Amino acid sequence: MRIKFSIFQKMLVLLLILLTPVVALYYYSSSESINVIQEELIKASLNRMELFVAQLDASVEKFDLVSAPMLVDTNVLEYLYNHDINDYSLMKTQLLIQEKLSLASASGNWRNDMTVYFPQRDYSISSSPSYEYNLEEFESRFSLGWTYREDLEIGSGFTRTYVTTGYKPARPDDLDVAIRINLYKWSFENLLDTYKSGHSDNPFFYKEGHAIIASRSSEGPKMDGIVSVLGDRVKGRDSGFLIHSFDGRHYLITYYYSNLLEWHLVDSVPLDQIIEPIKQQRVLFGASSIILLLSGIAAASVLYWNVQRPIFHLVRAVQRIKRGDYAYRLPKKSNNEFAFLMQNFNEMATQIQDLIENVLQSRILARDATLKQLQAQIHPHFLYNCLGFIINMTKMGKDRAVMDMAYHLADYYRYTTRMDNQGVSMGEELAFVRIHLEILRLRNETLNYSIELPEELTELRIPRLLIQPIVENANVHGLENVDYPGRVEIKVYVKEGKVHLEVEDNGKGLNKEQINRLHMELRIPAGEYTGCGLWNVYQRLQGNFGPDAELTISQSRLGGLIVSLVWRLQTEDRTKEEEP
Repeated sequence: MRIKFSIFQKMLVLLLILLTPVVALYYYSSSESINVIQEELIKASLNRMELFVAQLDASVEKFDLVSAPMLVDTNVLEYLYNHDINDYSLMKTQLLIQEKLSLASASGNWRNDMTVYFPQRDYSISSSPSYEYNLEEFESRFSLGWTYREDLEIGSGFTRTYVTTGYKPARPDDLDVAIRINLYKWSFENLLDTYKSGHSDNPFFYKEGHAIIASRSSEGPKMDGIVSVLGDRVKGRDSGFLIHSFDGRHYLITYYYSNLLEWHLVDSVPLDQIIEPIKQQRVLFGASSIILLLSGIAAASVLYWNVQRPIFHLVRAVQRIKRGDYAYRLPKKSNNEFAFLMQNFNEMATQIQDLIENVLQSRILARDATLKQLQAQIHPHFLYNCLGFIINMTKMGKDRAVMDMAYHLADYYRYTTRMDNQGVSMGEELAFVRIHLEILRLRNETLNYSIELPEELTELRIPRLLIQPIVENANVHGLENVDYPGRVEIKVYVKEGKVHLEVEDNGKGLNKEQINRLHMELRIPAGEYTGCGLWNVYQRLQGNFGPDAELTISQSRLGGLIVSLVWRLQTEDRTKEEEP
């Protein structure tokens, strides 16, 4: 089924069609912008972490350059291998070694201490004056790679032991000389504070099984929560990123692995700080779009009430007049150009109504005159036959038949001469037909008949003398001059909302060609045909019940003809029929 849209609906649809692509394109472009910014932010964060870790590793590796020369330093070798040195020279050598260690320790920004171990002499020299040699401590902290310890001399930090290149001792106390460097947690916290100043939020170092090293002013989500979210990502040697939500805010979490320290640098940055302006612009654009849509609806509504509604009233008025409601008038509510149009339409409708009423009244009078004329044609037709019967019975001396005919004719003309009311009930009409059949039986004693009329149809209104001409034709044209008893059956019933009245006889009947010719004669216009009988019945039937009323002729199961009158059951008649 095709859907029809009003002008108002079309304008709204057009507005939506124009606005939807713009909104969709903007939101698509903003989403793409956010994605691009996120990607660039991820790349920048990872590059920044990579650079920071590279600088960190480079700074830590500088201690390799310090430790290697110290292992072959002349003072260290003299202290190690010159056993004949006197106490003064030995002390002087120790002070020189300590001075060199202090100088190397203070050369960088790292909080550290350096210690030279001489396991064979059970002695050590450190940049920290308070340190005392302890073999168990030396063995427990011995590591050729950087390891994190909580129990260094002045706190937590990373420690590493350097030995002669290519030498792998079975036990630490087998060494002649070793240098241990301690890098304390304080230095890494300073580095994280410096890193945080570059638009970071919460940087920290993490390795499974150790305490987190964080900046002194960490913010954002808790570091334990970040670690739990990262899970297995920070248990291996991987680097990457993750976007996660904490307390309703989205954070970009990046992590980078240091191959030297074997720890992960982890950082979290709130995406809202960067993406929020774009989202605010998107909200503003959405609000502007809604305002534009509401403004368009308001403009369309004004147009609807000032143009569409008057047009709708005009269209409805034309449709009602088309359906025959000529009394309908348009309401005078418009204060624009349509007021003049509506006023003229009402004047036109008034003129049309006057013309229709005049023409309709003329047609009603003409139809009544035609019906009375047709009725007057039927009256003489039957009277001539009856008078002929009386003359014949009088000649034959059958006084009783003459008296019966006279009585029946009196009832007959009492019924037919009521010209004031052309409509009767079905019961009255069939009672009159019964009188007519009794008159026919006077002329032909072998004639028999039957009438079937349901009780609910007795009050059905029909034109006067509608059935009698059909019964008379059945007797005159079908049953006269037959050598067997004649029979006429009359039946009235309702089927599919239509009234069926059938008159059936067992007369001589007609062939199909003759029946077709009768059907053609029935449809000859009134001005071109002056016949009577069935033609008169058909004209009166259509004059009372409309052009869809039918008169059909067909061969009867009794051997003669069956004449059927069919018309639609009127509303008031149907209501009476359905009443209990």
